[in-house]
Amino acid sequence: MKIKFLPLIAVLFAATSIMTSCLDNDVEQVTYTSETSITGFSLGTLNIDRIGKDKDGKDSAYVDTLDCSEYPFTINQMTREIENKDSLPYGTHIDKVITSVTYDAGALAYRPKGTDKDTLWTSTDSIDFSGDTRTMSTVTPIEFKVYAYSGAIGQAYKVKINVHQQVPDTISWKKFDNSFSANLSEQKAVYANGKVYVFGKNGSNTQIEYSDVANDNPTSWTPVASVPANIDTYSATVWTENIYFLAGTVNNKKLYKLDVTTNEITSAGTDVFEILIGGNDVTKELYAVKGGKSGTYKENVWTEDTNPFTQFTAGKPFFSNTTTASYNSNVTTTVALCYNQGTTANDTTALVFNRMSSDSKWETRMQNLPLPNLKNVTMIYYDGKLYAFGGESVKPEVKPFSQFYCSTDNGLCWRPVTECMAFPAEFGTLYTTHHGNYSCAVTPKLENGTSRGNFIWIVWEDGSISRGRINRLGFTPKW
Repeated sequence: MKIKFLPLIAVLFAATSIMTSCLDNDVEQVTYTSETSITGFSLGTLNIDRIGKDKDGKDSAYVDTLDCSEYPFTINQMTREIENKDSLPYGTHIDKVITSVTYDAGALAYRPKGTDKDTLWTSTDSIDFSGDTRTMSTVTPIEFKVYAYSGAIGQAYKVKINVHQQVPDTISWKKFDNSFSANLSEQKAVYANGKVYVFGKNGSNTQIEYSDVANDNPTSWTPVASVPANIDTYSATVWTENIYFLAGTVNNKKLYKLDVTTNEITSAGTDVFEILIGGNDVTKELYAVKGGKSGTYKENVWTEDTNPFTQFTAGKPFFSNTTTASYNSNVTTTVALCYNQGTTANDTTALVFNRMSSDSKWETRMQNLPLPNLKNVTMIYYDGKLYAFGGESVKPEVKPFSQFYCSTDNGLCWRPVTECMAFPAEFGTLYTTHHGNYSCAVTPKLENGTSRGNFIWIVWEDGSISRGRINRLGFTPKW
C-alpha cells in the first residue's frame, strides 16, 4: 500500500478525535497519544553465501539460511538511528529482509530504497537494505516513520544493517617496499614500544635497524647507532619492555640492553653467556645458557638450574613464548622452539622445549603431532595460539612458506592450518629470492579502543615488509 493511502488514514485518525470531543459531556472522551517511537527492531531468517565441499571434495559455493533474530539492534532515540553493532556474517544477503518492529500505537511506514514515497509496513514485507552496508553519511538508509492515532507523524528513523565486508578468519596481506641500508642475513626481529627491530648481519658486520609501526604503517628503516661488535643476532629477546642481546666472541658473549625509548645500548652485567632462550616478565627472569648449562638471570644474579638442561645448542635462533596458567596467574609455562640441526634421518621434527615456573627446569617437549623440521623456522604467538612456519622440510616434504602450523596446547600438537590462515603464493618465491633470509615480529593488540595492532610483520633480506592480519582482529569495536 503506497503513500496515497496514508493521508486518508491520518484524516480518519483526526476525525475520530474531533467527533469524540463534540459529543455530550456525559460521553467518555478518548484522548489519543501522539507518541511516535520505534521501541524494538529485529530481523528474521536471511540467506547467506557458504563454501562447502562437493562429492569430489572440492570447494563448492552454495546458499544457506541464517536465523538473525538474535542479533541485537541499538535504537538511538536521540538521533533516531537504528543499527546492529555486531555485524552480520560475511556473505549475508540483505536485499530481501523480513523485519519485526514494535512501535507506539498507530501505523508504521517505510520508504523503500530508490523511491521518494512511503509504504505502509507489514510484518511480511521483504525490504531491500543492500545499499546500507556503508556509513550513513554516504548512503541514504531505509527510513521508518510512525503515524500516531492523534494524526502526528513521527520523525523518521534511519535503519542500517551492518554486514562484515571481509571474511573474518581470513588473513589479509600488504607489501611495503622499504629497504635496509644493506641486505641483512641471519635476521631476528622483535617488537617493542611501537617499533619493529631487526638484528642482522651485513657480511662480517652486525647491525640493528628499526621501523616505527605505531600507526600500523612502517616508517623507513633507521639504523641504531653505536652498536657493539660481534652481535649474536639470534639472541635478541624482549624482556621487561626492553631488548636484551649478546655480543662478543664465541666464548665471551656478554649481555647488553637496548633501551627502546632512547635506542641507547648499555652493558647489562659482567656475566658471560652462550645462548639466550627467552624472558619471563611474570617471574622477572631471563632464561639463558652458561657453561653449557641452563639457568636464570635475575637482578644481575645468575642462578644455575638445580637440574640444568644441557641439550640447547647454539647457532640458531630460539623463539619462546610465556603464558600464565588459567588456575594461577603466578604459574607460567614457557615454550621454546628452534630448528633441529641434527644430521640423522630421524631428525625430521623441530625441537620444542617447555618449562614450568613451578618446576624451574627445562624439558624436551614430546610432541604428539610433531612440527616438521622447517628450515629457518619461526614461531609466533598470535590470536591466542602458537603458530610456526618457515622454509622447506625434506621429510615430510614441505615447500617454503606454504603452510602455517598451529598449536593450542603449548607445543604438544602441531596441526597444519588448511583454511583461511594462509600465505600468498608469492611468499615461496620471496623466500628463495632472499636466500632464506627473513625475520618476523608481531604487534600485540593495542588496548586503546581502536582496531589497531594485531599485525604480523615479515621482514625480508632487503628490508621490504609483508604485513598480515586476521580480518576480524582489525574490526573496529562498536560497543
